[in-house]
Amino acid sequence: MSGPSLETVVRILMSGTGESDVELAYRLGCTRALASRARASLGMPPMPLPLSTPALTDEQRVMLGAVLTSGGHRRWIGRVTGDGVPILDAHRTVARVMFRMTYEREPEGVVRVDCVRKHCVEGLHLTDRLMREDRAALDASGGAR
Repeated sequence: MSGPSLETVVRILMSGTGESDVELAYRLGCTRALASRARASLGMPPMPLPLSTPALTDEQRVMLGAVLTSGGHRRWIGRVTGDGVPILDAHRTVARVMFRMTYEREPEGVVRVDCVRKHCVEGLHLTDRLMREDRAALDASGGAR
């Protein structure tokens, strides 16, 4: 099964949906690159995932923008800070939302990436203060992980 053609995406963009490239790609089952290429072919400016999308929850926005990569990592394709930290808006990082989705609780303290890939947003690769303290206590007692 193949996704829509460039011409199809161009036609949809000309109808003025107002969707970001990520939202459009998700809805049509194509790549974000195809949506971006179609937008560029029309001379339209890039349209990243919006900071605030009333129709989508934070969790939905994270799942749209967190692309699964090799090794079970997730790369964020949305907005980032100057340091490359994935963000939803000025008040929420992608890591905090992904942590909450994965562990079904709010993180305590700073959420950190606990894998080799910088800025990975895979929930299982994130830790909060409590998890790091538990690991440190286990290591100090000589316990195995």
